[in-house]
Amino acid sequence: MDIAIVGRHTKVSEDMRQRIFEKMEKVEALAPRATRADIHVVHERNPKHANDRERVEITVRGRGVVRAEAAAEDRFVALDGAMQKLVEQLRKLHERKAHRHQGKSGLHTVPAPVPVEDDVDDRATSVEAWEGAPEGSHREIPIDGTPIIIRSKTHAATPMTVADALDQMELVGHDFFLFHDVDSGLASAVYRRRGWTYGVIHLEQAAAEESRETA
Repeated sequence: MDIAIVGRHTKVSEDMRQRIFEKMEKVEALAPRATRADIHVVHERNPKHANDRERVEITVRGRGVVRAEAAAEDRFVALDGAMQKLVEQLRKLHERKAHRHQGKSGLHTVPAPVPVEDDVDDRATSVEAWEGAPEGSHREIPIDGTPIIIRSKTHAATPMTVADALDQMELVGHDFFLFHDVDSGLASAVYRRRGWTYGVIHLEQAAAEESRETA
Protein backbone atom coordinates (compact mmCIF):
# COMPACT_ATOMS: atom_id res chain seq x y z
CA MET A 1 0.00 0.00 0.00
CA ASP A 2 1.29 3.45 -0.93
CA ILE A 3 1.05 5.85 2.02
CA ALA A 4 1.06 9.61 1.47
CA ILE A 5 1.30 11.94 4.50
CA VAL A 6 0.46 15.61 4.00
CA GLY A 7 0.54 18.44 6.53
CA ARG A 8 -1.86 21.37 6.16
CA HIS A 9 -0.87 24.57 7.97
CA THR A 10 1.78 22.50 9.77
CA LYS A 11 4.85 20.33 9.34
CA VAL A 12 4.56 16.64 10.16
CA SER A 13 7.35 15.55 12.49
CA GLU A 14 9.33 12.37 11.98
CA ASP A 15 7.84 10.95 15.20
CA MET A 16 4.33 11.54 13.84
CA ARG A 17 5.21 9.95 10.51
CA GLN A 18 6.63 6.88 12.24
CA ARG A 19 3.50 6.55 14.39
CA ILE A 20 1.33 6.73 11.27
CA PHE A 21 3.32 4.02 9.48
CA GLU A 22 3.09 1.76 12.53
CA LYS A 23 -0.67 2.14 12.79
CA MET A 24 -1.21 1.63 9.07
CA GLU A 25 0.19 -1.89 9.42
CA LYS A 26 -3.08 -2.89 11.11
CA VAL A 27 -5.06 -1.29 8.29
CA GLU A 28 -3.06 -3.26 5.71
CA ALA A 29 -3.93 -6.47 7.55
CA LEU A 30 -7.67 -5.64 7.56
CA ALA A 31 -7.71 -4.27 3.99
CA PRO A 32 -5.16 -6.32 2.02
CA ARG A 33 -6.59 -5.11 -1.30
CA ALA A 34 -6.12 -1.44 -0.46
CA THR A 35 -3.65 0.24 -2.80
CA ARG A 36 -3.23 3.72 -1.35
CA ALA A 37 -3.75 5.66 1.88
CA ASP A 38 -3.79 9.46 2.16
CA ILE A 39 -3.27 10.87 5.65
CA HIS A 40 -3.79 14.60 6.16
CA VAL A 41 -2.55 16.18 9.37
CA VAL A 42 -4.33 19.53 9.76
CA HIS A 43 -3.60 22.33 12.21
CA GLU A 44 -6.56 24.63 12.90
CA ARG A 45 -5.33 28.21 13.24
CA ASN A 46 -8.57 29.63 14.64
CA PRO A 47 -8.10 30.07 18.43
CA LYS A 48 -11.82 29.36 18.94
CA HIS A 49 -11.08 25.73 18.04
CA ALA A 50 -8.14 25.30 20.41
CA ASN A 51 -9.58 22.10 21.90
CA ASP A 52 -9.80 20.54 18.43
CA ARG A 53 -6.93 22.34 16.76
CA GLU A 54 -5.27 19.15 15.52
CA ARG A 55 -7.20 17.02 13.01
CA VAL A 56 -6.18 13.82 11.25
CA GLU A 57 -8.03 12.68 8.12
CA ILE A 58 -7.41 9.20 6.70
CA THR A 59 -8.59 8.01 3.27
CA VAL A 60 -7.89 4.44 2.17
CA ARG A 61 -8.48 3.52 -1.47
CA GLY A 62 -8.79 0.11 -3.07
CA ARG A 63 -11.91 -1.49 -4.53
CA GLY A 64 -13.77 1.15 -2.54
CA VAL A 65 -12.98 4.16 -0.39
CA VAL A 66 -12.81 4.21 3.41
CA ARG A 67 -12.62 7.53 5.27
CA ALA A 68 -12.24 8.49 8.91
CA GLU A 69 -11.19 11.59 10.80
CA ALA A 70 -10.85 12.84 14.35
CA ALA A 71 -9.82 16.07 16.05
CA ALA A 72 -8.22 16.78 19.42
CA GLU A 73 -5.93 19.22 21.17
CA ASP A 74 -3.01 16.85 20.58
CA ARG A 75 -2.37 15.44 17.10
CA PHE A 76 -1.27 12.04 18.39
CA VAL A 77 -4.60 11.74 20.19
CA ALA A 78 -6.37 12.78 16.98
CA LEU A 79 -4.45 10.09 15.08
CA ASP A 80 -5.52 7.44 17.59
CA GLY A 81 -9.15 8.55 17.29
CA ALA A 82 -9.15 8.51 13.49
CA MET A 83 -7.46 5.10 13.40
CA GLN A 84 -9.98 3.65 15.85
CA LYS A 85 -12.87 4.80 13.64
CA LEU A 86 -11.19 3.45 10.52
CA VAL A 87 -10.47 0.03 12.02
CA GLU A 88 -14.03 -0.22 13.35
CA GLN A 89 -15.47 0.48 9.89
CA LEU A 90 -13.25 -2.19 8.33
CA ARG A 91 -14.18 -4.74 10.99
CA LYS A 92 -17.90 -4.11 10.48
CA LEU A 93 -17.47 -4.71 6.78
CA HIS A 94 -15.73 -8.03 7.42
CA GLU A 95 -18.49 -9.09 9.83
CA ARG A 96 -21.26 -8.37 7.32
CA LYS A 97 -19.44 -10.26 4.58
CA ALA A 98 -18.93 -13.22 6.91
CA HIS A 99 -22.65 -13.26 7.76
CA ARG A 100 -23.53 -13.34 4.08
CA HIS A 101 -21.27 -16.33 3.46
CA GLN A 102 -22.85 -18.16 6.41
CA GLY A 103 -26.28 -17.96 4.76
CA LYS A 104 -27.69 -15.40 7.17
CA SER A 105 -29.74 -12.44 6.02
CA GLY A 106 -27.27 -10.27 4.16
CA LEU A 107 -27.14 -6.76 2.87
CA HIS A 108 -29.17 -7.73 -0.20
CA THR A 109 -32.18 -8.23 2.10
CA VAL A 110 -33.17 -4.64 2.69
CA PRO A 111 -36.33 -3.59 4.54
CA ALA A 112 -38.96 -1.65 2.66
CA PRO A 113 -38.54 2.14 2.96
CA VAL A 114 -40.14 3.85 5.93
CA PRO A 115 -40.90 7.56 6.31
CA VAL A 116 -37.53 9.24 6.16
CA GLU A 117 -38.27 11.73 8.91
CA ASP A 118 -38.49 8.90 11.46
CA ASP A 119 -34.96 7.62 10.99
CA VAL A 120 -32.76 10.07 9.10
CA ASP A 121 -30.75 12.80 10.80
CA ASP A 122 -31.57 16.06 9.02
CA ARG A 123 -28.27 17.71 9.90
CA ALA A 124 -26.10 18.56 6.89
CA THR A 125 -22.44 19.41 6.51
CA SER A 126 -20.94 21.90 4.08
CA VAL A 127 -19.97 20.67 0.63
CA GLU A 128 -16.60 21.83 -0.65
CA ALA A 129 -14.72 21.27 -3.88
CA TRP A 130 -12.01 18.61 -3.65
CA GLU A 131 -8.58 18.51 -5.25
CA GLY A 132 -8.80 17.24 -8.80
CA ALA A 133 -12.56 17.69 -9.02
CA PRO A 134 -13.81 17.87 -12.63
CA GLU A 135 -14.98 21.22 -13.93
CA GLY A 136 -18.60 21.90 -13.04
CA SER A 137 -18.74 19.19 -10.37
CA HIS A 138 -19.20 21.77 -7.61
CA ARG A 139 -21.56 24.72 -7.90
CA GLU A 140 -23.84 26.91 -5.82
CA ILE A 141 -27.52 27.19 -6.76
CA PRO A 142 -29.47 30.18 -5.37
CA ILE A 143 -33.17 29.80 -4.57
CA ASP A 144 -35.11 32.68 -6.13
CA GLY A 145 -36.27 35.32 -3.70
CA THR A 146 -34.44 33.86 -0.69
CA PRO A 147 -30.94 34.14 0.81
CA ILE A 148 -30.63 30.34 0.72
CA ILE A 149 -27.81 28.82 -1.34
CA ILE A 150 -27.74 25.13 -2.25
CA ARG A 151 -24.29 23.68 -2.84
CA SER A 152 -24.33 21.04 -5.57
CA LYS A 153 -21.72 18.29 -5.97
CA THR A 154 -21.48 15.81 -8.85
CA HIS A 155 -19.71 12.43 -8.74
CA ALA A 156 -19.07 9.79 -11.37
CA ALA A 157 -20.74 6.53 -10.35
CA THR A 158 -20.49 2.92 -11.50
CA PRO A 159 -23.74 0.87 -11.31
CA MET A 160 -23.71 -1.47 -8.29
CA THR A 161 -25.96 -3.75 -6.29
CA VAL A 162 -27.77 -2.75 -3.11
CA ALA A 163 -25.35 -4.88 -1.10
CA ASP A 164 -22.34 -3.10 -2.61
CA ALA A 165 -23.95 0.29 -1.94
CA LEU A 166 -24.43 -0.59 1.73
CA ASP A 167 -20.81 -1.66 1.96
CA GLN A 168 -19.70 1.64 0.48
CA MET A 169 -21.97 3.58 2.85
CA GLU A 170 -20.36 1.93 5.85
CA LEU A 171 -16.85 2.40 4.47
CA VAL A 172 -17.23 6.16 4.10
CA GLY A 173 -18.98 6.40 7.47
CA HIS A 174 -22.17 8.08 6.22
CA ASP A 175 -25.80 7.45 7.08
CA PHE A 176 -26.88 7.25 3.43
CA PHE A 177 -25.37 6.50 0.03
CA LEU A 178 -26.60 7.44 -3.46
CA PHE A 179 -25.99 4.98 -6.30
CA HIS A 180 -27.23 3.57 -9.63
CA ASP A 181 -28.89 0.21 -8.97
CA VAL A 182 -27.47 -2.30 -11.44
CA ASP A 183 -30.55 -4.55 -11.12
CA SER A 184 -33.30 -1.99 -11.68
CA GLY A 185 -31.32 0.67 -13.55
CA LEU A 186 -32.83 3.32 -11.26
CA ALA A 187 -31.23 6.11 -9.27
CA SER A 188 -31.39 4.86 -5.68
CA ALA A 189 -30.34 5.59 -2.10
CA VAL A 190 -29.64 3.26 0.81
CA TYR A 191 -29.80 4.62 4.35
CA ARG A 192 -29.25 3.52 7.88
CA ARG A 193 -32.19 2.80 10.16
CA ARG A 194 -32.07 1.86 13.83
CA GLY A 195 -29.68 -0.87 14.86
CA TRP A 196 -28.44 -3.10 12.04
CA THR A 197 -31.37 -2.47 9.71
CA TYR A 198 -31.28 -0.50 6.47
CA GLY A 199 -33.66 1.00 3.95
CA VAL A 200 -33.49 1.60 0.22
CA ILE A 201 -35.32 4.14 -1.94
CA HIS A 202 -35.59 3.85 -5.75
CA LEU A 203 -36.50 6.85 -7.92
CA GLU A 204 -38.65 6.07 -10.94
CA GLN A 205 -39.67 8.85 -13.30
CA ALA A 206 -43.41 9.31 -13.44
CA ALA A 207 -45.25 9.87 -16.72
CA ALA A 208 -46.24 13.45 -17.51
CA GLU A 209 -49.95 12.62 -17.20
CA GLU A 210 -49.46 11.10 -13.74
CA SER A 211 -47.51 14.12 -12.59
CA ARG A 212 -50.30 16.48 -13.62
CA GLU A 213 -52.95 14.36 -11.91
CA THR A 214 -51.08 14.30 -8.59
CA ALA A 215 -50.19 18.00 -8.71
